Amino acid sequence: MALTLEEVKKHIPETLTPEIKQFATEVVFRRCQYIFTERLGKQKYGYCTYCHHGFEADGLKHNDFATCPFCRTGCEVKASGLGRKYLFNEAYFTYYLKSAIDPRAIVAVGTYAVQDFSGDYRRAEIQYAAKTLYVFIPREGGSAYRRTAWYRMYVEPPHRIEAFDDYLRLKTVKNQFNRDHNNSIYTCYSRESITAAVAGTPFEYSGWEKYDVGDMTEFFELCAKYPCVEYLTKQGFKHLVQHKLEGQRTYGALNWNGSSMQKVFRLNGKQLDEVKKASHGILYSSLRLLQLSQKDGSNLTLDRIAMIEKDLGLYLNDLIKLSRYASIRQIHTYLCKQRIKCKDNKKKSQFYSVDQAFIAWRDYISDCIKLDYDLTRDGVIFPGHLYNAHQRTIKLVKHKADELLNKKIKGRVEKIKHLWFEQDGLLIRPAESTEELIKEGKMLQHCVGSYAERYAAGQGDILLLRQVAKPNKPYCTVEIHQGNIIQCRGYKNRGPNNKECSFLQAFKTQRLAKPTQKSKERQEVAI
Repeated sequence: MALTLEEVKKHIPETLTPEIKQFATEVVFRRCQYIFTERLGKQKYGYCTYCHHGFEADGLKHNDFATCPFCRTGCEVKASGLGRKYLFNEAYFTYYLKSAIDPRAIVAVGTYAVQDFSGDYRRAEIQYAAKTLYVFIPREGGSAYRRTAWYRMYVEPPHRIEAFDDYLRLKTVKNQFNRDHNNSIYTCYSRESITAAVAGTPFEYSGWEKYDVGDMTEFFELCAKYPCVEYLTKQGFKHLVQHKLEGQRTYGALNWNGSSMQKVFRLNGKQLDEVKKASHGILYSSLRLLQLSQKDGSNLTLDRIAMIEKDLGLYLNDLIKLSRYASIRQIHTYLCKQRIKCKDNKKKSQFYSVDQAFIAWRDYISDCIKLDYDLTRDGVIFPGHLYNAHQRTIKLVKHKADELLNKKIKGRVEKIKHLWFEQDGLLIRPAESTEELIKEGKMLQHCVGSYAERYAAGQGDILLLRQVAKPNKPYCTVEIHQGNIIQCRGYKNRGPNNKECSFLQAFKTQRLAKPTQKSKERQEVAI
């Protein structure tokens, strides 16, 4: 349960401690100090803004990089007499501390800081504003509040940091690096402060030192909420925690609230031992398939799962959804049998890879649902010849024209009419109605009719490729998504030939590569 702002402030009574200011001075801003030069008579002198020592500086030129002879800090050289009106450095950094009221908890303060050299560079003090407050309590999770702060530089002096008084609660604990500055300022966090903050708390044993993600606030939020992070890290599954912190898909494979490894992984003892032996090679997708195979009785080995991931890696989410109709082993075995098999180098089936067979099977199952087929029967789920069965369901699925869809499609056509293109006896233009899509799918025996809703919603563009000599006769159908040609299908889902490929390349160059260019005056094509 998230803490209130008043409760958070009890954990962090002083947001700008001496340790935070020392870290800013000695680490954050030391990397961007200056040696300012000025002449007194014939002698040039330099002044280091870090250690505040002066020294003879003959030979140093404006914008050079030099090392202070006293503190050995690397500095950029600036001629003090040149314009410094907007010369300032800003940073955002996170520093960790112990809780002031709970010996189990740790806190963190995200601080915005500015050092301004536009005035007297000998007195360029660092200004501070606490922007983000974090509290992490073991088994309770993390709480975070932030406010907006900025530097009033481009106005009349005094130049100063301005900050809203009110902190707003963050719904989820997120690292706030460049939250308001679009990567324009320096950001960092103190790992040394973490070492001191976690000492004597449950977080000391969390394995945090093995991670370096953002400013580590998301790690401590995860660790505070789920104690299993500690033993996942210690037993060789650090990469799983890392992937979750990076926002990668987890497929719901781990029970983060589990009180033991077996409960966390949702596996029996034998499978868990197998996973532990291959810990570094285990991904969330592998775990999910292993769990499903345990549930449906397939009991797949990790080697078989690796084969499935190689064959269907791009479609694992769909595979998991479709596993309600058959076991993972049955589905994969069936798809392998349906892929291309050459006999006497003459006869070939329709699928050149397992993933091609899966796409057809997925679409076939979708058609069966629309046709209200009994998907408890093996003969329906796994037809002997998938390609032929899919062709039959395509013909049987009735795509009814929808007036609302037609209105939406009409609006889509107006927006993409610049894609109309003609060359070498071929032309391409946007599909103009659901009836046209249905006719296209019926005559070419593919399922473009089912794309009407996606097309109307702007989730992809459907264009009709026609022969100029036969503008009313369906020839090929083209799908475009985010400016890329996704697929081109002719009769019975055939791919484009050489002439059509050349045409599509020219179309891509002249229309998709230059979407803002006005198309030529369109020749009217009868529908």
